[in-house]
Amino acid sequence: MRKIVLGYVIMIFIPVMAIGYHYYTQIYGNLTQQFVESRQKILEQAYANLRTDFARIQSVHRVLQYNPYLTDYLDGVYESDADSVYALTRYILPLNTQSMFANPEIESIVIYKMKDRVLPITNLFRDWSVLDPQTEQTVSSLKAGQGKWLRADPAAPDPDLIYYQYIYNTQITERIGLLEIRVRQSLIHNFYAAAGVEGSWRALLLSGQGDPLTNEAPALDKKTLRLLRADDRKFFINRHTIVNQLKLEPLDVRVIVTGQVGDVFRSVKKKEIVLVTMIVLLLIALSIAYYLLASTITKRIFRLARHMRTLDDNNLRQLTIKSGKFEKDEIGFLIVAYNAMIRRMDELINNVHRAEMRNKEAAYQVLQAQIKPHFLYNTLETIRMVAEANNDKEVADISFWFGKLMRYSLSSAREETVLAKEIEMVSFYMNIHKMRLQSRLTFDIRVGLDAERLACPRFLLQPLIENAIVHGASAVLRPVHISLLATETESEITIDVSDSGNGMTPEKLIALRERLSRHEEPRKAEEPAGVGLKNVNERVKSFFGGASRLEILSESGKGASLRIIIAKRTVADVEDLDRGRRTFDSERVS
Repeated sequence: MRKIVLGYVIMIFIPVMAIGYHYYTQIYGNLTQQFVESRQKILEQAYANLRTDFARIQSVHRVLQYNPYLTDYLDGVYESDADSVYALTRYILPLNTQSMFANPEIESIVIYKMKDRVLPITNLFRDWSVLDPQTEQTVSSLKAGQGKWLRADPAAPDPDLIYYQYIYNTQITERIGLLEIRVRQSLIHNFYAAAGVEGSWRALLLSGQGDPLTNEAPALDKKTLRLLRADDRKFFINRHTIVNQLKLEPLDVRVIVTGQVGDVFRSVKKKEIVLVTMIVLLLIALSIAYYLLASTITKRIFRLARHMRTLDDNNLRQLTIKSGKFEKDEIGFLIVAYNAMIRRMDELINNVHRAEMRNKEAAYQVLQAQIKPHFLYNTLETIRMVAEANNDKEVADISFWFGKLMRYSLSSAREETVLAKEIEMVSFYMNIHKMRLQSRLTFDIRVGLDAERLACPRFLLQPLIENAIVHGASAVLRPVHISLLATETESEITIDVSDSGNGMTPEKLIALRERLSRHEEPRKAEEPAGVGLKNVNERVKSFFGGASRLEILSESGKGASLRIIIAKRTVADVEDLDRGRRTFDSERVS
């Protein structure tokens, strides 16, 4: 049960919670990003409206600049005060009133006259000497057609704005006055309102280098200020603070709009708490249901496991199950199969005595099988000794060779030997056939390598020699020579068994090569020679591996050659060589 609960927590509970949390954070992050981007678009739209207001207010200068009565008045063209008063009341003051009416944000319009003979009748015209020296220095570099916006109180978050621009004479050759337009705070208030600065949202002004310009700027945390100085992004989120920023080109400042993520998504947070609570309650309910369901299943498995632990050779009782709705389910089927296995085991144990008797009988038969080869060896040795006593060398030799072959074939249970032993057995085999065929068979064996150190499977060469004798020497009446040649190069070892018989036709050679290349089981209709060569080919590939193989070369009327090619291994298997040498020595002693 503990493992089931642990598996449930690791494989279901934790992954579900982790995926759910990751999915929620992704959605929450996407919503936050979209909200910040929308806030940035609103801020940019509000700034576009502000630039329109700035352009509308700046157009007052063009109206005044291109009014000849105003330029003549400032240029001192009127010689009498009466002409000046008439021009002022008839043409200039209505123009001023019209500009104030068309632009309700304008608080006042003042022109600082630069010539002494100009009559200062109303507050519309002031003497140049009353202009603030710092302001005079700031606007002194302005060129014709160029104006400048200033903040009346640089420390205020929503200051009054003042616009300055020089008024030139009719020929635009001489400065005759400085236009000052004071704008109410309502212009900045409207901009902040259009940018969404309300409630908990705040607007701050920073210099181009990110230094605070207002009294409320210190309310920003140090990390946000550092990001504002170092980061050129238009918007970002610093932990729980949303920051949108935009540069106000006319004022040469940056406006920063900040708000709290929690305030923006307060309703989402409430729904989040409800959602998380429901998920937790649902997960707890499902966990309890899972536990109850698992307990009903595992209880019977635990009972079966306890019963299995009590089994031994003297206790093979079956597990009783109660009939009910769970009798035919998977666990019930498992218990029924278990009881059937117990019954079968009981039957097998009851038959052990009979099995032991059969084993004893088989051992007796094996002993008899071991006695028979020894009887054969002893009989052949007796024949050889009688032949030598009667000075019959041929009978003695053939008895000796045949005894060696029989001992090699029957006495060893190992499937591995060394090449020297194989060549020795092949020489005995050839001697026997030489005794039978007399002058019709000649043979020679040439070994150009250390055959004592080359391990190989047993009966590797005899099928090749037998094939050469049956299809070479026995198939013709003329003398046939059989040659066994073993050579060695740096990369491979070659063993050639060739005869000077009739050879094979091209069609038969191709068919035999195809049978060697196929991997299916040999058919009964195939010739014994083909089966023997296929067996040798498979044993060469299996034992030596790599590119080792059996090749057949033949030319009709000129004999055939069977060539074993052994690819040398990269690392010599010294243990196999020593084991093969020990096998050879033990068989020689026996």
